[in-house]
Amino acid sequence: GRWVALGGGGYAVVDVVPRTWTHLVSIAAGAPVAPETEVPEAWRRMVYARTGSNVAPMRMTDGREPEWRGWERGYDPADALDQAVRAARNAVFPAHGLLP
Repeated sequence: GRWVALGGGGYAVVDVVPRTWTHLVSIAAGAPVAPETEVPEAWRRMVYARTGSNVAPMRMTDGREPEWRGWERGYDPADALDQAVRAARNAVFPAHGLLP
């Protein structure tokens, strides 16, 4: 199979983004990183050097258990963006055997 992995948001570039991509790539490589793994000290030092702040996480987790939530759980039928996402899902997903 093939993977297409996309990120979005542009937020928490020191906290969320590196840990998320590390977990994704490690799973895809067949060598998952345990959530309790410490973030390398070299990364934390680099973050401090570039930001002047100790914002880098200490571990590869935020302490919460991951939970899958269906898209519909946050769907707002009155929101134009949600309407566009729903229309795209309905148009594309069935053609690829994905959930409508």
